[in-house]
Amino acid sequence: MFYFERREYKYHIGYEKLSALRKSFLPFMRHDAFCAERSDQQYTVRSIYFDTHNLQFYNEKKMGIKIRKKLHIRVYDFPAKCHQAFLEIKNKREDTIFKERASIPGEHLAYFAHNPHLLLKDNNGSANGGKAIEKFIYFLYRLSLEPLVLVVYEREALTGLDDPSLRVTFDLNVRSYANPLVEEIFREEDLIEIDDKEFILEIKTYGKLPLWVRNIVRDYNLRLEAISKYCDGVDAGRRHYKRLSSVQAVNGFRESARMESGKPKGETAAISV
Repeated sequence: MFYFERREYKYHIGYEKLSALRKSFLPFMRHDAFCAERSDQQYTVRSIYFDTHNLQFYNEKKMGIKIRKKLHIRVYDFPAKCHQAFLEIKNKREDTIFKERASIPGEHLAYFAHNPHLLLKDNNGSANGGKAIEKFIYFLYRLSLEPLVLVVYEREALTGLDDPSLRVTFDLNVRSYANPLVEEIFREEDLIEIDDKEFILEIKTYGKLPLWVRNIVRDYNLRLEAISKYCDGVDAGRRHYKRLSSVQAVNGFRESARMESGKPKGETAAISV
C-alpha cells in the first residue's frame, strides 16, 4: 500500500500567466519523468469520483468539514497506454492530506460493473496495495458508494531540484462528465469544460514551503483557495443540465435537485477503519 501525508496549496490562475509562472519555477525545478519524455510536457489525468446517494463527500467539502474523505479511481493517458489503474482514498484532517493508494491491472476495472469483490480475490496480498484495496471495497459497500462524476484534465508536473518530493502541477483544461460508468473512464464525448479562463496550480510538500516558493506566491499575488475538482465537476454538471429540459436533466444528472440546496438530505454515519 502506498501511503503518505502532505500539505497541498491550490490556486486558480488565469491562463495568461501560465508561461511566466512556469519560467519562475523552472530555475528551481524540472519536469517530472512522465512529462519530460513527452513533446508537450503534459499527460492526461482521468478520475472517477464516488459518493453516497445523498452526496456525503460533496456536502462535507462544501460545508468545510475539517475531517473528511474522498474516494476515486484514477488512470493516466489513453487506453493504449493504460496498463494500470489506481484506487485512492484521500483523507483530509485540517490542513494535512493523508492518501492511500493501490494499483490494479487496468483490465480489472471491468470488475466494478459486476462484482468489485473480485478485486480482493485477484489482488489479495498484493504488494501494490492489498490493504488499500480492502478499504476501498469496504467503503464502497458500507456507504453504498456510486460513481458520480468523471474529471479529466492535462497535467504539467514539476519536481524540486534540491527536494524531489516538492511538486508543482499545472492542471489545464479541466472537464467533467456526470454519472459515468467505471468503464467510461476514457470517455471523451460530451465532457463539460469547467473553466476556460483559469487553470489550477497545486503546490505539494511534505514540510514547509521553501522561501523561493513563498516569494513566487507573493510576487504573483496568488490567493489560496479551497479547490476541489470533484465538487467543480459536480457543479458544472448541475449548471449544464439546468440549461436542458427537465426530462433531460432527470435522465442526465439525477442528483441536480439535491445539489441545488448544497446540504445533505439525510445523515450518513461516519465510518473509520
